[in-house]
Amino acid sequence: MASMIEIAISHVSADGKQYYQELSVPVGTTVMQAIGMSDCDTQDTLAWFGAWCDEHQADEPNHKAWYVGIYSQKVRLDTVLTDGDRVEIYRALTIDPMAKRKSKSKITLKKLGYKPL
Repeated sequence: MASMIEIAISHVSADGKQYYQELSVPVGTTVMQAIGMSDCDTQDTLAWFGAWCDEHQADEPNHKAWYVGIYSQKVRLDTVLTDGDRVEIYRALTIDPMAKRKSKSKITLKKLGYKPL
């Protein structure tokens, strides 16, 4: 059994800047510990993230304001990582997806010449 595992930490900021770091961490490392081992807190776009982690250490993921996951699945900060995991740091949405789809469909209908009754 290996004493180290390979993981990655990733984030994309609202302006499109990508952060990606691969790390070798000891077996049994949690998401919170891995984030602490990375240099993501040196990124300007993630300056808020350390304080958020400290505030939500024992919380359960919720659908609105949870900013950490592994392969698109929101996880607790005390989740133990396995070899090959990619820890993802999410950001708040800049636009509501449903409002975007509704706006896009109105534009499409207008282009097609649709006129409501």
